[in-house]
Amino acid sequence: MKYFVMIVIALPLAACDPTLPSEVILASYNYPQDGEIATEGTVTAQQDSQTQTTSGTISNEQDFDAVAIAQTVESDAERIAANRAKYIVIDARELPQRTDNLPNVVEYAIRTNNPVGMQLYKRFGTSAKTFSFGGCGKFSSTDSAQQAFLVRGGPKIDALGIDPDGDGFACAWDPRPFRAAVLN
Repeated sequence: MKYFVMIVIALPLAACDPTLPSEVILASYNYPQDGEIATEGTVTAQQDSQTQTTSGTISNEQDFDAVAIAQTVESDAERIAANRAKYIVIDARELPQRTDNLPNVVEYAIRTNNPVGMQLYKRFGTSAKTFSFGGCGKFSSTDSAQQAFLVRGGPKIDALGIDPDGDGFACAWDPRPFRAAVLN
């Protein structure tokens, strides 16, 4: 069957006549005569065996002489003074306190010390709970899953069936980044 499909596809392609040029024409480059070339938007002039090109579209910021004409020490000082006037220093303040009574997953991560995957709690009927609740896919992040797990009696009770291995961490939530931040 696959050979039949290949033949059906190849026949129309074989019927096409490729149009390739029979001869190649090389374009010749006209070298500038007497050192002067003019193109749209570009002015070129020859002075003392050196060619200078100026254009409105090509940046000349790498040309020291061109920048020295456009920028001066005084203009740099004015620009620095204007930037200093716009600079705003924001004083550090205390972090806001949480107004909800939800568990803090960062505090939980720091308080625990067991490795991920090490069973601390027995789990029964996890698959039935996961099926009825919907599992980890109902949460937007692992942090929100861990928080919901703690709200509903976790880590001792897994009411939602999202900690099947019994390590106290729901939906592959990992406390190691929080623990590492405290050590640094």
